[in-house]
Amino acid sequence: MAFTKEEFHNFGAVDYVIFGGMLAVTAATGLYHAFAGGGQRTTAKYLMADRSMFSLPVAISVLASFLSAVTILGVPSEIFVYGVQYWMVIWCYFITIPVTAIFFIPVFHGLGLTSAYEYLEQRFSMSLRVVAACLFILQNTFYIAVILYAPALALETVTKFAVWKTVLIAGIVCTIYTSLGGMKAVIYTDVFNFCVLFVSLVTIVVMGTVRAGGMGRVWEINANHSHLNFLDFDGDPTTRLSFWSLVIGGAFTTLPMWAVSQTSVQRFLTAKSLQEARRSVWINLPGNIIMVTLVAFSGMVLFAFYNATGAKGQQTHPTPNYTSPDQVRLTLHLTTHHLTSVAASGFNALATVTLVDIIRPIRNRRRLMSSAGSTAGQEARDTWISRGLSLFYGGLAIGLAFVASQIGSLIKATNSIFGALGGPMLGIFTLGVFFPSANTGGALTGFTGGMSVALWMAIGAFFNKDDQGNVSKNAFWLYRISFMLYSVFTWVITVLIGYLASHVTRKALSLKDDMVNPKLITPICRPKLSRNIQNDSPLPLPDEDCAETSALLNVSD
Repeated sequence: MAFTKEEFHNFGAVDYVIFGGMLAVTAATGLYHAFAGGGQRTTAKYLMADRSMFSLPVAISVLASFLSAVTILGVPSEIFVYGVQYWMVIWCYFITIPVTAIFFIPVFHGLGLTSAYEYLEQRFSMSLRVVAACLFILQNTFYIAVILYAPALALETVTKFAVWKTVLIAGIVCTIYTSLGGMKAVIYTDVFNFCVLFVSLVTIVVMGTVRAGGMGRVWEINANHSHLNFLDFDGDPTTRLSFWSLVIGGAFTTLPMWAVSQTSVQRFLTAKSLQEARRSVWINLPGNIIMVTLVAFSGMVLFAFYNATGAKGQQTHPTPNYTSPDQVRLTLHLTTHHLTSVAASGFNALATVTLVDIIRPIRNRRRLMSSAGSTAGQEARDTWISRGLSLFYGGLAIGLAFVASQIGSLIKATNSIFGALGGPMLGIFTLGVFFPSANTGGALTGFTGGMSVALWMAIGAFFNKDDQGNVSKNAFWLYRISFMLYSVFTWVITVLIGYLASHVTRKALSLKDDMVNPKLITPICRPKLSRNIQNDSPLPLPDEDCAETSALLNVSD
């Protein structure tokens, strides 16, 4: 049964004031940091907040970014339609967070990186760095488009405010304050948005539980409809979701985002010390569990509210009609003023990667070839270039948001994108950080193999859909693999091929053991001689002419 237009709760004057006030605060934050403390005159300040941040705001900023509108709207819809099984994804963070804090952050922080992909050049080659940077740009641009589209769809569902208007307003505001205020504006705006988000979620859960008849009633209705399917230990990888795909697949889907993605790594590296950086990661373990639990429980409340029955068995609140799974959400009917955007974090990360990993290397190469040109004033020009890049990516994401409606379910689409592309990315960083014997040839071969399989799976699944938009049951098994396991398969292939190819190329070409800087290897896998080096002391970076770093050791198996 469908709701009539009159039954939907439209925005009132107070709602518009709150909505406008949130946008005004975010814009004001950008303006403040654009001029405070002498303004954003250097790339160190604009892109890295002068590496002066404490752990709590950094942790909240990263948490807010990955608990975007996709999560807030997609998870309740997932649970409404398929049951509470997706809630079990919280266990994957007991893998993701420790691995990020213990193994990856010490390496990146010790090298004093600005871009995560600088690591790939120091460890392997410039070509791998550029390829990874371009892949991140492609992946993150489309992800931001989804982030902009999701709340716009939500707002249109309960109001007459068109999607295109919301996309333009939110996108323009995010673009402006990011381009003006830099990383500090992004972090502190994320903190503000997260506080609003947390209060809103608690309010939604409390109000929804009361309206659904209480906690016991919510549990009872979900149980009666077999929606309390917490544990499904089915080992079939083609099963849509199971405990194993959510925990293992979830870990390998989130690890590329937390451990090696520029969006998170850049903010972890704004911390003033390795201790603060690690603490900012660990804070996200309870943070993720609490927030995902709140969002997931709101899905249970949503289901109970719309499936409650009266004395005669009739539905008390008929389920509204919807054109996509993401329009089934109690959130839209209990609160109408929540619209938070984390696109700004992506804009800043995209600008950083483009400047640091593409523009500067090309410029340095040309300077070396011509032996001409002055670097005077280049830092100021790079800051303005970063601002321009933020504006460019903001406009591009706004444009792509208008086609985001074609991607289907938000949760499935987002996990598929990050799983297919994130697996190979995590794989090459794994080779570099954990395997001292891995070399450039092996890494390139492994990355090519992983990406080939990722594209094969994605394209095959796209062209083998049934009438409901799901992969056909008669399709090749690789196409039917759970979207949560894409990253696992592509990661395994990348690491396995990369490791074997490193040994094969070394033997076949009679290459000597590579000289590997121990700072490029995670502490527990470093050569024994590297223990004499201070683990927490920053290693001098190569200058702009790509001079070799010091403290190189001869590493063998």
